[in-house]
Amino acid sequence: MSSDISLVTPPPNKWVGSNYIVFMFGLTEDNLANYRRNWMQGKHYRKIGPSGQPSLKKAKILYNIPEINKWIESYPQHF
Repeated sequence: MSSDISLVTPPPNKWVGSNYIVFMFGLTEDNLANYRRNWMQGKHYRKIGPSGQPSLKKAKILYNIPEINKWIESYPQHF
């Protein structure tokens, strides 16, 4: 009997690219852009440019999994 279930192992580092966040949290790139308005740069995400500077156009955005999880846990729930 074969299983169609795939296991995903989180990467060992705390900073990951948007492709991982999209896959694991079920968010879209638009969701991430909206959340970055509430998240703190340097804490929840970082912009890493090819020159070592956080350039706006060419920067790769990396996300901090532990801090995003803390933010999710603290998000108010209304029942």
